[in-house]
Amino acid sequence: MTVLLFLGSVAALMLGHGLRIRRWSRFIGIYEEPPTGALMRALSLGFALNFVLPFKLGDLCRAWYAGRRMKNGVGLSLATVVVDRFLDVLAVAVLFAALWATGVRRELVWDSARFYLLAAVGVLVLLGLVRVFSTQVKRAAMAFASVFNDRLRLKCERFFWSLINAFRELRHVRPALVLGETALMWLCYIVSYALLGLLLTRLGAAYDLVEIMLLLFSRSSLDLSALRAAWSGGSAAREQLILALYLLLPPVILFSAARLFRFRSGERAAPDDAHYLKILPQIDERDQLSFLDEYFSARQPDIVRSFIALNRDVSIIADCSSGSNAATILCMDARGMFYRKYAFGADGAKLAEQVRWLRAHEGDLPLCEILRDETAPDYCCYDMRYASEAVGMFQFVHSHPAAAGERVLLAVLDAMERGLYAKTDRPADPAALERYIETKVTANLERLQASRELHELMSCDTLLINHREYLGFPVLRALFEPAHLREVFAPDRCCEIHGDLTIENIICTGADGGFYLIDPNTGNVHDSKFLDYAKLLQSLHGGYEFMMKTSAVSVSKNSVDFICTRSSAYDALFGALRRCLDERFTPAEVRSIFHHELVHWLRLLPYKLRKDPGLAPMFYAGFIMVANDVYRWFEQA
Repeated sequence: MTVLLFLGSVAALMLGHGLRIRRWSRFIGIYEEPPTGALMRALSLGFALNFVLPFKLGDLCRAWYAGRRMKNGVGLSLATVVVDRFLDVLAVAVLFAALWATGVRRELVWDSARFYLLAAVGVLVLLGLVRVFSTQVKRAAMAFASVFNDRLRLKCERFFWSLINAFRELRHVRPALVLGETALMWLCYIVSYALLGLLLTRLGAAYDLVEIMLLLFSRSSLDLSALRAAWSGGSAAREQLILALYLLLPPVILFSAARLFRFRSGERAAPDDAHYLKILPQIDERDQLSFLDEYFSARQPDIVRSFIALNRDVSIIADCSSGSNAATILCMDARGMFYRKYAFGADGAKLAEQVRWLRAHEGDLPLCEILRDETAPDYCCYDMRYASEAVGMFQFVHSHPAAAGERVLLAVLDAMERGLYAKTDRPADPAALERYIETKVTANLERLQASRELHELMSCDTLLINHREYLGFPVLRALFEPAHLREVFAPDRCCEIHGDLTIENIICTGADGGFYLIDPNTGNVHDSKFLDYAKLLQSLHGGYEFMMKTSAVSVSKNSVDFICTRSSAYDALFGALRRCLDERFTPAEVRSIFHHELVHWLRLLPYKLRKDPGLAPMFYAGFIMVANDVYRWFEQA
C-alpha cells in the first residue's frame, strides 16, 4: 500500500507537470512551433534546480535551456515562463483562500493565504500601472537597456518586448483551454499532495494536505527555509528520502523520456491556425534594434502599433526605404518574396493617390506589378512583385557598360513620350502655374531662410563648397523671382506625368533596355513633362543619390565640405541625357527643364531640414552648385 501511494503521488505529479508543459506550449505556440521535447527537458531541469536553489531560480535555467532551442530565443522563453509563474501565483492564491474559507487549519493557512493574495493583487496592480503609465515604463526599460552595448541592448529590449507581447497576445490562446488545463493541472497536484500526505502519515510523520501545501508553497518555502526545516527536523531518514524522491523523481523521468522519445508538438495556438505571429518581423538585428529603440522611446506609439499590426504576417528581409515619408521593405511570407510599401496618416492618403495612379496607367507604361493593396482611414499599403533579376538603375549603371545604361534611359523617355505624355497633352493652367511658383518656390525659400541651419549660408554672396568658390544665393536670387519663373515656365505644356522620375525609381530588368517604374508622385500642381526630365537631372546633374550615401558634412562660415563622390557612369549618363534634351527640345524648353530642376531641389530642402537637419547644408550646397550651372548656361549675359 505504501508503494502504491508513493507511485500514485509521483504519477499525479508527473501528470500535473505534463499539463503544465502543454499550457506552456500554448503560450509559445502563438509565435512558433513549440519544441515539446526541449520544453520537457527544460522544465525537468528547472524543477530539479528549484529543489536546491532559493527563490525559484531554477526557472531561469528552465527559460535559458528552452530558449536556446527556440527560434525566438531566450527572451521569448523567459517571457512565457514569467506568464506561467504569474498564473501560478493566482492559482495558489485561490487555493489558500479556499483553504482559509473552509476553516481547515485556518491559523496555519492564514499567513500564506494573505501572502499569495497580496502577491496576486500586487501583480495585477502592477500590470494596470504598466498599462496606465506605459510611456514612462517604456522609457525606463530603454534607459536600463541603454547602459549595455548594442548586442546586449538588443537582448534586453527583445526580452521586454517579448514580455509585453506574451501578456498582450494571450487573447490568441483559447481561454477555456488554458483555464481547463490550469484547473486539471492543479487538481493533479492536489491529488498528488494528498497521496503524499497519506503516505507520510502512514509512516508516522502526521502530514496532511495542508501540511504539504505549506511545506511547498508557504512564504518561507521561497527561500527553502520550510524544506530545510522538514529536512533537519524530527522526520525519519526514510521520510526525508521519500520527500527528496517525490520532488526529484518526476523531473528525472520526464527528462529521460524526452531524451529517449520524440514528442510531437501540441495543437497550434495561432489565431487562424495558418501561421504564427512574429515577435519581430525584421530579420536583420540592426533593423530589430532600430525598431525597438523607436518603440521604447514612445515617440510615435500609434505608428509603431500600426506597423506591427500591418507586418505581423511577414518576415522583413531588408528596409529599402529612401527619401520619402513612405516606407518600402523587402519581405517574405508563405506566398514568396515581395516589396511592401506603406505609410500612415496624411502620408497614407498620399500613398493611396500613388496606388490609384499605378492602377490607372498600368496599360500605358511598364510599371511595377501590384499584387495586393489596402487603404484604410489611417494608412495605405500595397505589395509589389519581387523579381530576382530586377535591379535599381543606380546599381545597373555601375555594373554594366555605359551603352546599356543609355539604352535604358532612352527606353524610359521614349515610353513616357508615347505611352503617357502624347496621350494626355493639354495646355498649362495659368492658375496652377501661379500656385506652383508660390508653394514650391516662394514658400520653400521662406522656410529655408527661417531655418537655423541654413539662414547664415543663404546670406553669403559666395560659398566655398569643397574648397571651390560658387556664387551664393543673394547673387542668384533673380533666378527665383516669380516674374522670371513665370516667363520661363509660361510656354510649358501639361500632361499626366510620373512626378518623381529619379534614377532610383527606374528598375532595370536587362541590358537590352528592359525596365519598369515605381513610386510616382501626384502632388506636383503644375504637371508638365519637363518635371520628369528635371527629376532625371536632379539625379544625373545634381548627384542626388550620391549625396544620400554621404553621412557627414562640415560647415564653417561660408565654407561647406563633404565627401563628394560622383562616378564616371553618372557623367556618361548625364551627357546622354543632355544630348537627348538638345535633340528633342528647343533651347527655351531646355532652359525650362533646368529651372524645374532648381524647383525640385527647393522642394527637397525643407524635407531634409525636418528629417536630418545636420545634413541639410550638404543638400543646400548641391542646390547652389546646380543653380550656378543654370545661371552660367542660361542666364549669364
